[in-house]
Amino acid sequence: MSLTELTGALHDIRIIRYSELASSMIIVYDHLITFNDELELIWNSSLSLGKCLFLVNRYYALVSVFFNNYALFSPSITDSVSLHWYKWQGWTGVVTFVLAEMILQLRLYALYFFSKKVLIIMASTCIIATAFSAVVMGWVLSGISASSDAIPGIKFCVATGVSHHFWTFWVPMLVSESVLCVLALYRGFENYYGGTLFRTGKRLVEVLIRDSVFYFVVMFATYLVNAIVFIVGTSNEVEVPIGFAVALSCVLGNRLCLNVRGMIRHDYDDSLTTMTAPSAHRLDFAHSPPRPHARPSPHPHIHAHHREANIDFWDRTELSHIEMTDLREMRAEP
Repeated sequence: MSLTELTGALHDIRIIRYSELASSMIIVYDHLITFNDELELIWNSSLSLGKCLFLVNRYYALVSVFFNNYALFSPSITDSVSLHWYKWQGWTGVVTFVLAEMILQLRLYALYFFSKKVLIIMASTCIIATAFSAVVMGWVLSGISASSDAIPGIKFCVATGVSHHFWTFWVPMLVSESVLCVLALYRGFENYYGGTLFRTGKRLVEVLIRDSVFYFVVMFATYLVNAIVFIVGTSNEVEVPIGFAVALSCVLGNRLCLNVRGMIRHDYDDSLTTMTAPSAHRLDFAHSPPRPHARPSPHPHIHAHHREANIDFWDRTELSHIEMTDLREMRAEP
């Protein structure tokens, strides 16, 4: 290896290590600043699909941080560990994509009032995209080899035999994100130009649409950058943006869960404050004369739920029964 090649290799190693460290810090920092919210909104809730997705998405990423940094910074790395690390990193991209997509689809499914047609569109798109990306990943990983001492005097994982068509791995993800983004934007415009909305239901829809669209924009840009780097970059440079794709997918997916739960809890706390206000400011309905034209509530079971002080609105990542009833009532009249 010539001096020029050695200098270039050392430069690539430094960039790869720093980029992996930066993406790892995104995951760790977000974990630290949201840990109290996790304890309060996730761990104190009952078991549900949303809770399981959140925990797997959050802690799988945290485990990947330790393994990735060990593989990149350890002075005693071996060829076998290097190869296993490349395979781990490749399949981690597929796993985190699926987890984040499932979290997003739960929210879009709620925004469309449990429409089976929308569910079929989202599920079909996700399955096809995942299958295509998994096939590309398996094909590429089956042909690579890894070395830990390709550079004299430096222990570092270097992959060889990476296909030039590896960029196609990101294409299905871009398509899937585009489909979900269109669904979220369409629901947002429909909500904006629709009929009268309940105050709480409107805030809930706004939070769901805002977070979903923000996720789609960020992840689409991230996947696009990865695809471009895979096309025009060297075999070493393709390692630079991968860590950010995993980190942003995990962090933004977790924030989707925490933001919705936090908003529902805030509304519930406000309702408790209203119910426990000083008696001087309350209306005495017990001694009020009956209203001659009062109509029975169209949703008596919903009002009965509202009267219970121990309702746990934030008990799960999926929307509560009351919130979903509000969302259904927000459906535009035909």
